[in-house]
Amino acid sequence: MIIVTSYNGPDLDGIACAIGYSEVLNGLGKKAKATCFGNLGLEVDFVRRFTNYFPLEVHSGNYSTDDKFVLVDTADPDAIEPTIDSKKVIEIFDHRQLVFLDKFINSKNHIELVGSCATLITEEFIKNNLKPSNNAAIYLYSAIVSNTVNFKNSVTTQRDIDAAKWLRTLISLPEDYIKQMFISKSSINADNLYQLIAQDFAVKSLGGKRIGIAQIEIADLENTLTKLNDQLSMVLGRLKEENNLDYVFFTGIDILEGFNIFHTIDTESTNTFSKALNYPKLKSGFKTDSIIMRKQIWPKLEAILSDSNPEA
Repeated sequence: MIIVTSYNGPDLDGIACAIGYSEVLNGLGKKAKATCFGNLGLEVDFVRRFTNYFPLEVHSGNYSTDDKFVLVDTADPDAIEPTIDSKKVIEIFDHRQLVFLDKFINSKNHIELVGSCATLITEEFIKNNLKPSNNAAIYLYSAIVSNTVNFKNSVTTQRDIDAAKWLRTLISLPEDYIKQMFISKSSINADNLYQLIAQDFAVKSLGGKRIGIAQIEIADLENTLTKLNDQLSMVLGRLKEENNLDYVFFTGIDILEGFNIFHTIDTESTNTFSKALNYPKLKSGFKTDSIIMRKQIWPKLEAILSDSNPEA
């Protein structure tokens, strides 16, 4: 059996890719299934409820010795389920610049700097003259729109646009579907703030430092963060302690207006991210003119931390 899976607590892109590529493999006569593990976000829940479809098996170890793995929307051994043997990973699809392919010695790798990993999976359908199921097409289309912030962010490519157009011809959606999807993940308050941030909190070790970046993508970002400023600081402090981090950083993306707002809680983190992002005046509440995604921030951090720590 080929297991198609993503990272711990996958977002909509990871879920859509697992669904889609398992369909591709089965369409090619290879027995495959999609799995996930960890908590899932509000956006995934929106598409699940809209389609009334969620074929992924929720998993936590105990794989067969004969199972092989395909990773989608990740190429980070620290982010996947711990029981997955990296030597049994036979294929990887990811769209990030910072990947760890040396850890997967037996994999065929598809690393392309597009806006959404779902674009790569959609291209696999097209390449193999296959058609996704209606529900898989909805998941893939939704993921491309979400990851590119409705084609507004700077990582959007023509390939993303073309893949989304192809998928859109296969499905029927309400006119306000995208707006409702974005609104669905904007239901953030003091009670669920920690859960929502922790669910998609990313930690990496770079240049001998442990770094955590929180990212949320919501509507009405500025008003939300103004109301939750103190709670956000407490959440970041808790995550920094729980994960034994040197630096912690929050980036919020307004998915309707197209900008980021950053939040930091200590001088060291502020200075590090200020240097990495080339924003000399960066501080909590700093607002950008355009969107920058977390996946674009990691390589910038790696560059400055590697320079300052050449032996790490």
